[in-house]
Amino acid sequence: MDFDYRLLAKYLTGMLSPEEMKQVEEWRELSIDNEEVFSELMKLRVSWKFTQYNTPKHIEEALNGLNAKINSRRRFQILRSVMRYAAVILLFVSFSYVGWGYLKPDNCVTIRVEQGEDVKKIVLADGSAVWLKEGSSLRIPEVFAENNRKLSLQGEAFFDVAKNASPCKEKHSLTLQRMLSTHYMFRPIM
Repeated sequence: MDFDYRLLAKYLTGMLSPEEMKQVEEWRELSIDNEEVFSELMKLRVSWKFTQYNTPKHIEEALNGLNAKINSRRRFQILRSVMRYAAVILLFVSFSYVGWGYLKPDNCVTIRVEQGEDVKKIVLADGSAVWLKEGSSLRIPEVFAENNRKLSLQGEAFFDVAKNASPCKEKHSLTLQRMLSTHYMFRPIM
């Protein structure tokens, strides 16, 4: 085989076409001597590329690229850490808010009239009067809300509701009654 050694010089510079590379591979496989020459040529090419790119300018560019990748990863890791802490704080605040609704102290007073006791009159903070019959209980807040007078009744009671712009809501068993001002008698439906 007649081999054009200029192809080896083109190989060193990386300018071989695919057909020329095929010719170099065929030449390389012809003998052990050709394989050794090619191996030395590979070493030369690697060292030549190393020396070609072993300039301060190329080294600086490579280091800058590496630093940019490292810094972008650091920023992402810092952002991830901040997001984790924010999520934990948000969960804590959410659970605290929900838990406070269940665990806050109940500022209500429950008044009971046991079986065999006489009717008991209770005057509420807003001036309304309630007469509880025996076996009844009334649960009222210590202080009514500004626009809502809400209470809970078990059993029978007579209400004399004081005139007020905000309605008085009475919860009896499964019903909720709204009263602005008047007299009511509540009895359980059997």
